[in-house]
Amino acid sequence: MTRKLIIATVLMLSTVMVSCSTKPSDSPKPSDNNTTTVEQNKDDNGSSNADSKKANETTSDTKKVNKVKLSIYSIDDNSLEPNESGTIEVNENSALQDKLKELAKAVSEKKFDNLPIEVKSIDTVNGKKVATINLTDSNNKKWVPKFQGSTGGSVTANTLIENFLQSNNKSKGEWIDGVKFLYNNETIEYEHASDLSTVKYAN
Repeated sequence: MTRKLIIATVLMLSTVMVSCSTKPSDSPKPSDNNTTTVEQNKDDNGSSNADSKKANETTSDTKKVNKVKLSIYSIDDNSLEPNESGTIEVNENSALQDKLKELAKAVSEKKFDNLPIEVKSIDTVNGKKVATINLTDSNNKKWVPKFQGSTGGSVTANTLIENFLQSNNKSKGEWIDGVKFLYNNETIEYEHASDLSTVKYAN
């Protein structure tokens, strides 16, 4: 009997010792989700701020584009004097030849039934900037009637000269000093448009 009690006591002690030596399971670590979310929010905010800054810079650059007005002239049939009949706006910082091309397009559309007007070059002649303008029509002679007639030829010549020289336009900025006209790359030799056969300079 005593032996049984001893064995029972030993078993109980063993059970207690095993229970005490067993470590509680590790508690779960705090989730890193909050940290990740905060960092992601910072990144998102940073990207958003950078995009906004770029957009503001782009808008600012757009606002900095300055325009200058070029006049479109009509010629009075009686006095042959120029009268401003409209304007176009061009970028002040554009190359001079590009400004002339925009003007040529407008003059062609508004004054010459869309007949082609080509800006060939800008050359320096005796220290002055002289533009060469070529009137083209693929040899179908659509320009020819505009050179004919005492009034018609003079109106055509003055319209071209006044529009390209912009003599009366004080706000045109940098501009050419003179202009030379060609017809299909050749000198214009029509009696009533004789002013187009030589270089014309601004007053």
